[in-house]
Amino acid sequence: MSQRVYTSQLRAQRAEETRRAIVETARDLFASRGYGRVSVATVAAEAGVALNTVYSSVGGKPALILAMAQDSTDDELTGRTMRQIVAAGDGREILRLTAAGTGAVIERHFKTLMVLMDARNSDADVAKAADYALGFYRNHVNLIADRLFDLGEVRPDLTREQVRDIVWFYFGASAWTTAVRELGWAYDQAGEWLEAQAAAAVLIPR
Repeated sequence: MSQRVYTSQLRAQRAEETRRAIVETARDLFASRGYGRVSVATVAAEAGVALNTVYSSVGGKPALILAMAQDSTDDELTGRTMRQIVAAGDGREILRLTAAGTGAVIERHFKTLMVLMDARNSDADVAKAADYALGFYRNHVNLIADRLFDLGEVRPDLTREQVRDIVWFYFGASAWTTAVRELGWAYDQAGEWLEAQAAAAVLIPR
């Protein structure tokens, strides 16, 4: 490997580390103080970088909130969970994997989710980022519902769209935030309850 290539790779790695530190700082600040109360200058100061570095590495506040949303959808746990679900051939196992997988992703990105949900109705840029993240989430939940439907594991009185809606009702962002944030349940407790309720609502009784 030439010195020039090595230097280029090292610079790219450092640039990515700087970007990630800025996005993580913004996430923590938006979550603790509120999106509308935090300036880009504050993010720069808390991240220990120059103001221009924030703009050149990520961008202004719209870019920061979108980067947070994109990081949450890029989580490797999502892909791993989906591969496990595709390989599963039992409806209850699919719901167990769904509860475990969605709960793990929600827990890892809870601050981002709270910022998106709390400020989406008051800021157009946050709404755009929220639509991106929640749309990605809903599409994957729909794929899970379709897997259940195509396996013939669901009650015969339910349509594909109804199964999609029910699975989203129990495993979507609102269900998790209600259980964890409002009710104060542990993630394991919430996951077990959501799994049981979803099974009772969509699966053929055994």
